[in-house]
Amino acid sequence: MGGWTNGWPRRARWRPWRDGIVMRALLVTDSPDPSGVGEHMLTLAAGLPPGMATLAFPDHAAGQALAARAAASGIAARTFDPGDAPALIAASRARIVHLHAGIGWEGHAIAAAAARAGMAVIRTEHLPWLLTCSRQIEAYADASDGVDRLIAVSDAAAQGWRDAMRSIGRGLPVHAVPNGTARPGVDHRGGDGLTLLCVGRFTPQKLHRTLLTALARLHRRGMRARLDLVGQGPGMDRLRSWAARLGLSDAVRFLGRRDDVPARMAAADLLVLPSGFEGLPLVVLEAMAIGLPVVATDVTGTAEALGSDHPWLVPPRRSRALADALAEALADPVRRAAVARDGRRRWAERFTAARMADQVQTIYRDVMRQRSEDGMTKTRLGFIGAGGIAHRHFGVLRTMEDVQIAAVCDPDGDRARQAAEANGAVAYADHESMLAAEDLDAVYICVPPFAHGAPERACIARGLPLFVEKPVSLNLALAEEIAAEVAAAGLVTAVGYHWRYLDTMDEARAHLAQNPAHLIQGFWLDQTPPPQWWWDHDRSGGQVVEQATHVIDAARFLAGDVTEVFGMAARRDRADFQGLTVPTATAATLRFASGAIANLSATCLLRWNHRVGLHVFADGMALEITDHDLMIDVGRGRPVRHAQGDPVWREDRDFIEAVQGRENRIRCPYAEALMTHRVALAVAQSARDGALVTMEGLRADPQPIFRASAAQGSDHAA
Repeated sequence: MGGWTNGWPRRARWRPWRDGIVMRALLVTDSPDPSGVGEHMLTLAAGLPPGMATLAFPDHAAGQALAARAAASGIAARTFDPGDAPALIAASRARIVHLHAGIGWEGHAIAAAAARAGMAVIRTEHLPWLLTCSRQIEAYADASDGVDRLIAVSDAAAQGWRDAMRSIGRGLPVHAVPNGTARPGVDHRGGDGLTLLCVGRFTPQKLHRTLLTALARLHRRGMRARLDLVGQGPGMDRLRSWAARLGLSDAVRFLGRRDDVPARMAAADLLVLPSGFEGLPLVVLEAMAIGLPVVATDVTGTAEALGSDHPWLVPPRRSRALADALAEALADPVRRAAVARDGRRRWAERFTAARMADQVQTIYRDVMRQRSEDGMTKTRLGFIGAGGIAHRHFGVLRTMEDVQIAAVCDPDGDRARQAAEANGAVAYADHESMLAAEDLDAVYICVPPFAHGAPERACIARGLPLFVEKPVSLNLALAEEIAAEVAAAGLVTAVGYHWRYLDTMDEARAHLAQNPAHLIQGFWLDQTPPPQWWWDHDRSGGQVVEQATHVIDAARFLAGDVTEVFGMAARRDRADFQGLTVPTATAATLRFASGAIANLSATCLLRWNHRVGLHVFADGMALEITDHDLMIDVGRGRPVRHAQGDPVWREDRDFIEAVQGRENRIRCPYAEALMTHRVALAVAQSARDGALVTMEGLRADPQPIFRASAAQGSDHAA
């Protein structure tokens, strides 16, 4: 085993987060040739708070060189024997082992040793899922049981790893943390207009042979470009022979491994990367940061770095297409300069080392939040409101072993005490005293429509994730202010539109994705609920705002956003409901950005639940959807399928896992619920004013199922 290059620094100042958990991290790889993986680890360690990270590389020439560079930068580093992972772990004082794998079969022994030692294990995969051997896939599945989180270095790769985890039956959370690089100390100045640079190991993945063939095509066209190849690897001798065979010996320089790559980039006219696959290539990010334009193959990681509108992305293994792109780029210095400016701006916005380090540190924090010295820490929840809908959540959350209902408040003291006793919680008279006294991880706000505002703002001020029961407020301006405050604070939020979590809704969406909805009929034909605040229009907002909002949200989820609303309402006095001021019947017509139209009918005149749901009509297809079942009619009968599972359990579980820092699968965050709420309020406004209400800034496609990569990430304030 190798020794410490920089030891454990005595003066290092570890940075605990709010709960006092120290986040020392060992960044380690056992890759036989770390190259890009090692560069990534150096960059990440430099971006983390001083003293947080220690690096460990295999005890060979490349690993020793990386460790020496870390030491020169003041970062603790060591080399180790890859065959003795337990010794490496035993020597470390880290709480987190952050394993970096060049490919899927690396790192399993280190992960196992760290898991046995009780450390948190995070694994960064630097390439897409490439395993095809059944034994390797089985080994990966077994090894993943000891891993807390998986990081992929691009959004596209992350989706591939999520699919892979599902295929091997593992629920390992996968985060996308796109690679980042530091700003190089040089700027691009360019060469003579014919200088190409390629940086990468000489392995089959990089497809250097295609590049040499493309260069020969350029020469045959009279464009005498020159190529510098930086790198080393087992394919170098074969490439030398191929260059000679093509008559390129005088035009190609094999420069080997270099420490002056930024200077080489500054003096080149184009960077060329002809790879067959990539994770998210650092060399492309470095070129973008310097201002060196890039010609590359259109593979997922590279395309994600450069952007889908990049002009010089070509299919891999196509020497003619590569030669055409090179010729076009070399012949047009004005366009090269414009592409370089766009690349530099894109790098600054998306791919800096600071952004990468911040995202990784958030994952560290969330993993450690789940752990205590003895194991998993339960997610502590507070409830504001203990009425009927709160009890629906109580029943679900009590089934989750990693959840603790810690506190309940309600202005009805008896109701708060009874709910607290049933859930092993502490009762409070109001949310301010509860939030001041309790150390909570998230809060459920289950209050009547008129009571929203103060509870949300009190939670936002404390950085607490929110689950809010609909409707989010009767005051649209207040709801918009809360949405802005939530976004500014970066909080996890969810709103209780549980129809989105019906498995029948997933099935309906799948059908409508191929055959979009054209006409929708929505119904909420029901009785008048008993709470007297519901009868008062100023306190409930009326039936559409308080109840039929579920149907409106389901329609948006299936057909996209609403652009126009026209509503009418009627009210009838009822002797057995003294003080009833809400409309007793409402009808509305909605137009969607997709071109679809809908009719909505609601009444509270009945003494029973008559019909609640949606009828959706597409080309040759009719769907009837309730919160219990789905009927799909294509002219061959009317088969009915009952919904399976509990949608409230699914929405609660997604919220809890997002709070815990796992993958964010919340289908209706606060900002999305606000869009539905605007439509419900527009129906009431149109009915009141007798005028068409026009909505703004909306989408023509059905609402996405929200994930970590969508509008809200999985971050929340510590």
